[in-house]
Amino acid sequence: MSAQRDFSSTWYSTFLDSIPAEITQTEIGFVERWLPLERFPSVLDLCCGSGRHALPLARRGYRVLGVDRNADAIAKAQAEVRNATFRVHDMRDLAALGLTFDAVVNLWHSFGYFDDATNEAIVRQVAQVLRPGGRAIFDLYNREHLERLPSSEDGARAGIAFRTTRRWDGRRLRVSIDYEQGGHDEIEWRLYTAEEFGRVCAEAGLEPLQRSAWFDESRAPSADHARMQFVVERRGG
Repeated sequence: MSAQRDFSSTWYSTFLDSIPAEITQTEIGFVERWLPLERFPSVLDLCCGSGRHALPLARRGYRVLGVDRNADAIAKAQAEVRNATFRVHDMRDLAALGLTFDAVVNLWHSFGYFDDATNEAIVRQVAQVLRPGGRAIFDLYNREHLERLPSSEDGARAGIAFRTTRRWDGRRLRVSIDYEQGGHDEIEWRLYTAEEFGRVCAEAGLEPLQRSAWFDESRAPSADHARMQFVVERRGG
């Protein structure tokens, strides 16, 4: 079983801390449309990182529990987000939280780190921690788009230059990032098409409500878009 790796501090400062506020606002707007506060007040932010989404959700009145296995990210979230709760916790063991939620959000392509059986078990656990009629939002990469990307390319962000190398192993993508200033990150995902992930959700008892690209309901997931969002609802509501 492939393992989720911790991201380096350079990765966080390069790719996460540099996200423009308007992108976060777009993402939170989508969450609010599909998880209206009066119906979905308690939210599990799964793989919350340093609280980029937990902060604006908590400010809007949601009761947020953010979980992430990266202790440094959780410490930063706890220091910066006063009106939410955070725990260092592995996404593979949601039952151990001992809690039920109105909603679960898993944003910024933080899904698919493990083998198929483990990824599918995570989705089933998401269903199990939702109340009947509760909803989940998954934001993940679309494999059909990433298959089009070059095997290597140079880039720069937040003043940091880097080289990205991509290697495919069946449906798994391994991404290596080498920073010009020194340092390295290795990330691996099992990537899904929209149809594949839709089946995973359905088999977990999660009914599809919406499939989008780039948090825009007018855009359908396709090979033209790197990101896709699924809004699903636990049966029985």
